[in-house]
Amino acid sequence: MGGFLQVLAAMLKRRLMLLFTLALLVALILAVRLYQLQVVQARMWKDRARSFSYRHLVIPSIRGAIVDRQGHFLALEQPCNNLAIDYQAMNRDYVWITRQAIDELRADHLTRTQIIARLPATRKQIAARLRRLPIAIARHCHLPLAKVLETLDIIRKRMAFLRQDIWTLRYGHDKNVRADVSPADRQQDVDMALTQGLNLLEAHEAHTVVPDIPDKVAFYFQKHSRRYPGLVVVPSQHRVYPFNSVAAQVIGAMRQVTAAALRKNPFVLPRLVPGSLRDTRGQLQGYLPGDNMGAFGVEYAAEKLLRPTRGVELIRLDGKQVPQDYRAPIPGRTVRLTLDIQLQQQLQRSMLNPQTHLLYFHGEMHRAAVVVLSVRNNRVLVMLSLPTYNLNRYHHDFAGLIADTQLPLMNRAISSAYPPGSIVKPLEAAYALTVGAIEPNTVLNCGAYLLPGHPNIFRNWTYPVAPGPLNLVDALEQSCDTYFYQVGMKLGLTRLVEGYRAFGLGSATGIGLHEETSGYLPPARPHRSQFRITDWAIMMSIGQGPMAVTPLQMANAYTAMLRGGVWMQPQIIEQLRRPPPRLFHLNETDLSSVRQGMYLVVHGPNGTAPVLRMGLPVAGKTGTAQTAERIDIDGKVTIKKGDDAWFVGCVPAHQPKYVLAAIVEMGGDGGRRAGPIVKNCIQLMQQRGYLPQAATP
Repeated sequence: MGGFLQVLAAMLKRRLMLLFTLALLVALILAVRLYQLQVVQARMWKDRARSFSYRHLVIPSIRGAIVDRQGHFLALEQPCNNLAIDYQAMNRDYVWITRQAIDELRADHLTRTQIIARLPATRKQIAARLRRLPIAIARHCHLPLAKVLETLDIIRKRMAFLRQDIWTLRYGHDKNVRADVSPADRQQDVDMALTQGLNLLEAHEAHTVVPDIPDKVAFYFQKHSRRYPGLVVVPSQHRVYPFNSVAAQVIGAMRQVTAAALRKNPFVLPRLVPGSLRDTRGQLQGYLPGDNMGAFGVEYAAEKLLRPTRGVELIRLDGKQVPQDYRAPIPGRTVRLTLDIQLQQQLQRSMLNPQTHLLYFHGEMHRAAVVVLSVRNNRVLVMLSLPTYNLNRYHHDFAGLIADTQLPLMNRAISSAYPPGSIVKPLEAAYALTVGAIEPNTVLNCGAYLLPGHPNIFRNWTYPVAPGPLNLVDALEQSCDTYFYQVGMKLGLTRLVEGYRAFGLGSATGIGLHEETSGYLPPARPHRSQFRITDWAIMMSIGQGPMAVTPLQMANAYTAMLRGGVWMQPQIIEQLRRPPPRLFHLNETDLSSVRQGMYLVVHGPNGTAPVLRMGLPVAGKTGTAQTAERIDIDGKVTIKKGDDAWFVGCVPAHQPKYVLAAIVEMGGDGGRRAGPIVKNCIQLMQQRGYLPQAATP
């Protein structure tokens, strides 16, 4: 018996020791955790607890302006009135409706008993008015009801987008909390924030439904505010374009943020840490649903520069600011263009004036484009595309602009590629001289057609009657097709295409505008029969066949030639950096014959552009390129054939400062139709001091 008691006592002792050890271990764990909470993580939990006493206030900012080289505003923000709706009114919040009903009844000087008696009926009336608000907005603002409803839905998405940050702001940085909280609990927390508005003042503010409303509409809603509860007129900013239709395709317009941009660069609030807001991360330049962004042109290309950064500050629930918790909004940067908008405006006016007959002939207005480049630095002075449209009415007129068969939205200077015709001959000649295919004094026969016995193919379109043997200078002056057919055959397709590519044809110039096309050149070594390769080389030697170029590409190619083979990327946005120039050597001695031929195009006895003779000598090349246009009238398709009129030239002829390229679609003869436009532009440049009135001795 005594032995049994000893064994029992020993077992009891071991169990007590085990329980004591377990209790000690639990106490130790609790002590460590308590130390962690109260010492190690004290600041974090204190900040988290304090965060429930604050709200974010997001502060809007202003988009940057676009100016020309002289500082004239091309796009800027100006004050306006927006029609806005209280977020709680939009969602027909019961508490908000009750408060609104009480305010209305008090305004009628009723007693407390009367207010209580009439409160249910007044609440129903206000709720009914709120339901009719979208219809009233649509009617008085002359908008489709669907558009108003879509805007209200975007506001809700915008608020939900902001509120999705709440869970992250509270718990997202804590791995333990993220592991413990299920997706359902997380969504419940977000939903609670959506209903209670714990961390955003935007839930208690008005949101724009219709921007930039007319003064009479603003006055109407202010006058009848009781009839439209929750609607307020708020001062704001809107985008305006002071020069209306001038350079519209270049400047661009705004649109609502795309889903892709919203995913790629979303707005993110910084962490809600009172006292450390400036040091916490966030993406305040990101997009929210309903934001605007550049749609095309410079507005799109320079979006990162123009887009402002919102500010943010913390507001205590008692309404007091926290001075040290403030991140100031940063306006967008001012983007400077190389354009001279007043020069372009003057040129546009003269071209659109029917009395000048620059574009109005044969009973219609012809589409056209003009580019002016500086030879020294390749900056764009003019980029004109006609027809054009009023940027300030872009959204209002959008349906009509899209349907317009004249395609006014297209920037013809960079987005439309044309057969170049004879304007490629100086480039071809310069490259042929460089690679030794011809010499400056090479004489070739300028016949009426290329192949003996075949008068209907590879004809000399300039001279139906053969003028006979010509040297290079005379061939350029007279634009002899059969001379350059033979130059093309000497080069062969491979070297001809390589030469054109050296001047930048067949590739986008990289000017930075999203709408630029690369044009077209065939591969230098196509998988074709020998006859087809030769055929292409012959046709492309006069700018026909499988090739297409933009006016900017041609102006840029001429500047590269005039610099002796230094190709530079053209620039229209000053802040965009450019790659270093690309060099391909052109012999300056050989180039003198090309320049002399271009000079005689204007000043020679057999030149094709005598219209450009003026006090200041001009050199250049005309082009008359065969083309065809597809016309669809009420489903009936016809093909209209004709010639695009080109002129590309430099001025002053012997010390070129600028290259000018002009095209008139279906204009016919390049010297007669594009030449006068270039002459008019040169005269305007003289008036503005870019060029002297006459050549300096």
